[in-house]
Amino acid sequence: MPADTKTEELKDILQKGLVADILTMETAYELHKEIGINADTLNSWENGNFGELFGTIQNALVSEAILAAARIFDRPNARYPTRCIRRALELMEQGAHDLPEIVESHNTKLNLLESGAEPEVIESVDQGKSVFIPLYVASVRRMLDSDEVVEKVEKLKHVRDKRIAHNEAASVVGPTWEALLDLVGQVQSFVGVVGWAFFSIVYVTDNSYFLSEDAQRPARALKRLAKTLSKTSNQD
Repeated sequence: MPADTKTEELKDILQKGLVADILTMETAYELHKEIGINADTLNSWENGNFGELFGTIQNALVSEAILAAARIFDRPNARYPTRCIRRALELMEQGAHDLPEIVESHNTKLNLLESGAEPEVIESVDQGKSVFIPLYVASVRRMLDSDEVVEKVEKLKHVRDKRIAHNEAASVVGPTWEALLDLVGQVQSFVGVVGWAFFSIVYVTDNSYFLSEDAQRPARALKRLAKTLSKTSNQD
């Protein structure tokens, strides 16, 4: 595969895979949470009794969040290519000498520092991509293979496979919202580092994921709707 093709595939995985699924998961979480916060207003007969409607939306949001998060942690498949973090790592490893040189050393190191990367990984940025990529890929794989992450991912995929993809007659306990947010937070750090290092794209700044603000927009719209419903009922 030519160098420019590897670069484009990595960018594709980043933008149309990881970034898109992070946004989907966070949007679902924020909207689900806001519906719960405004449950009394939405359920009120005086406001139109929309509880059943928004309860259905909440159920759909849970499925959406589970599917988006699970896609991020899928295993690469040669027959069915997936835009997952492990494929991004494979691509970085295989094309370490072909990918562009690190273009934002300062911000790359800053993001690594904020994400708790090992000093050796941070220092390797100044030694160039050929030194940095193997060290960084290995550190991300250690995170993905840690007992804590593996346990959360297994629960995530279990509920996806047993409850969403197939309605099996089995007791299924999925991950908590907190666990999903923690998993996605790990990937946000990866996106931030790779975005700065190879594409000069800002995803993380001041230890804050830039697109999390966008994920809150539907929830803010719901909050405005709830206020409007309350004002309308009070005027009647």
